[in-house]
Amino acid sequence: MSKKEPVTLETLRNLAEIPGPCITIVLAGGQPNSISIELKDAINEIRELMKERGIVSEPLLERLREVSGDPQRHVGPVAILVAPSMTEVLPASAPATAIVHLGDHFHAATLLGVMETRRVFHIMALSQKRSRLLKCTESGCEEVPFPSEIEVSLNEFIQMRKPDHVLDNRASGGPSTGSMKGVMFGTSTDRENRDEYMLHFFTQLDRGVNIVLKGSDTPLIPLGVEHEIALYGRINTYPHLIEPGVHGAADGLEMAEIHGRAVALLNQQLTQPGYEVPADFDKRVGTGHASTHFQDILIAAASGRVSHLFFQPKTSYTGTFDPVRQRVKQTADPLDFPQALMEVAVWQTILHGGVARVLPGSAMPNGVPVCALFRYPAPADAQTGPVETAA
Repeated sequence: MSKKEPVTLETLRNLAEIPGPCITIVLAGGQPNSISIELKDAINEIRELMKERGIVSEPLLERLREVSGDPQRHVGPVAILVAPSMTEVLPASAPATAIVHLGDHFHAATLLGVMETRRVFHIMALSQKRSRLLKCTESGCEEVPFPSEIEVSLNEFIQMRKPDHVLDNRASGGPSTGSMKGVMFGTSTDRENRDEYMLHFFTQLDRGVNIVLKGSDTPLIPLGVEHEIALYGRINTYPHLIEPGVHGAADGLEMAEIHGRAVALLNQQLTQPGYEVPADFDKRVGTGHASTHFQDILIAAASGRVSHLFFQPKTSYTGTFDPVRQRVKQTADPLDFPQALMEVAVWQTILHGGVARVLPGSAMPNGVPVCALFRYPAPADAQTGPVETAA
């Protein structure tokens, strides 16, 4: 996993299978070379955690020291992942406080945050002169070529792929321009005929998008003047189009401006109710297909029934979980060897092929801390008792 590659759910599943102990550290790195100073404190904390758990692994600490001594990595905020078989330093969101975690797995919430930081989305920049498909991350965009059979210029499309039913009444007027000047029609207004050409042009662009993004679930943001975006929306068949898109002439905007507007729209969409969590979520609760009760969600995750898990950033449950008896006990008593149960739920969801997302409270149904969608209801003979609480 390189710094430029996105962190996907498949990446997380692979990370979940890495043998521990696993160290996760997230540092702010707000000042030049501050990563080295912050990391020294984190190493001392990890050393103490290892002593508490009886773990002797000097090679892991040595790897952390090597990270501290690498000047190319002194750029924050960063997430540092260290296990016996790997060391990774990844860009991350700045934490409110430093995160230092030692466990059998990497810190799931941190990795989900890294995944959001390095999320991939696409922009369909609509232009009569040259339309472009852009692959973007939080840091910038790069153009992705269309298949050779896809025309990106309206003029070239008209010359090469004339739709006969549109051109039946076309008078001889020479080559068409992007604005369709010089072309006469006998039965329709110029605007109607221009829109018909644009619809055909956009239809083959849509076909190219689906070829390039086949099997992808990345968001696609249309960019163009308002009328072009409306026409593109009529023919779009890619299921993850983000509306209303970004309004502006694609040919007249700098790449940085295009990227900034798209990121702002995507961030706005992510906070809206119904974007990630289905708008009818409340109707699914009580049917066995959704829940906001953590104990039910944890039991369902361990049995592979959770398809989507959503939770707010600071959601935390401490206790024990017995997957055989399907019992959840909330406790912080050291004698019970408590776990971070939210982490257990996230990893069990991911390992069983589900999706986990960290969302702001505004995007959660009724602002609940955690909720989930289930693939199917619990078996009729399953006993899901109340959460036990330590006395």
